[in-house]
Amino acid sequence: MAYETYPPELGKIDPKFALDPRFIFKNLERMLSPGPVSAIFNVKTSEKFPVSVQSLDPKLGIKFKVEEPPKNGVGSYLQESYYFVAGLESGKLQFPIEGLRSAESGALACDVPKGVTLIQRREDFRAKAPPDRAFKALIFFTVGKEMIGDIVDISDKGMQLDLRLGATEMEVGTIWTNCSLERLTARTAKFDLIIKNIRPSPLESSRIRVGCELHEPTKLNLNEFLSTRTAIQSARLNRRINYWYQDVSWS
Repeated sequence: MAYETYPPELGKIDPKFALDPRFIFKNLERMLSPGPVSAIFNVKTSEKFPVSVQSLDPKLGIKFKVEEPPKNGVGSYLQESYYFVAGLESGKLQFPIEGLRSAESGALACDVPKGVTLIQRREDFRAKAPPDRAFKALIFFTVGKEMIGDIVDISDKGMQLDLRLGATEMEVGTIWTNCSLERLTARTAKFDLIIKNIRPSPLESSRIRVGCELHEPTKLNLNEFLSTRTAIQSARLNRRINYWYQDVSWS
C-alpha cells in the first residue's frame, strides 16, 4: 500500500510557526489522536518510512506503529538523527525525535518533544476569526459614514468580511481607505483595503462575503495584521481562544 508522507523543513523556520512549549503535549494529543499516517525521516540519508501514532503518554512518550518498515529494517534507524513529520489539514507538523527506541510488537517509541513546529500550507494562511463579537473591521467612507464588517478570517495581508447585501456599492478593485480593526476601545493603525473578490454568503442570502487585501500597507500595518493572525492561531491551538486579544500588539 502506498502511504502519503512528507519530508521535514530543515532550514530556518519562522518562529511564528512554533507551538507554545507549555502546551506541546496537549496539542499533540489533540492533533495526533487518532493520528494520520506520518513519517520518520532520516536527516542524514533523507530516507523515510510511514508510521502512525498509537499512543501518547507524558511520561512514557509517543508510541508509533510502523506501517511499512524501512529497507534495512527498523534497527538501522536507532542510532541516527530523525524528524517526525505529519501532514495535517492545518499544515505540516514536525519535530526532531529524541530517544527513538524499540517497543513491543515491532513498534517504536520516542520522548515527548520539547519543541514542535506547525508550518502552514501557504504563505498567507487564513486564521478563522475568534468567536468574539467585539472584534470588528471598521470601514471608513467619508466623515460620518462608516460601516462595521464582521470578520470571517484574517491572514498576514488581508481578510474576508461578512457584510449586509446592499450596505454600500462595491466592486472588485474598489479601495477602502482609513480602515481599522477594533476590539472595544482598542484599534489598529489606519490601513487601506482593496477588494479582490465578492461572492454570496453561504449562510444567508441577505449577506455577502468580500475578500480584501492590504493596499500599499505600511510596516506597522503588516506587523499588526501578522500579530492579529498569529495571536488568533496560537490561542486556538492552545485552547485559549477566548483570550486571543491578550497577545496582539495593538490591544
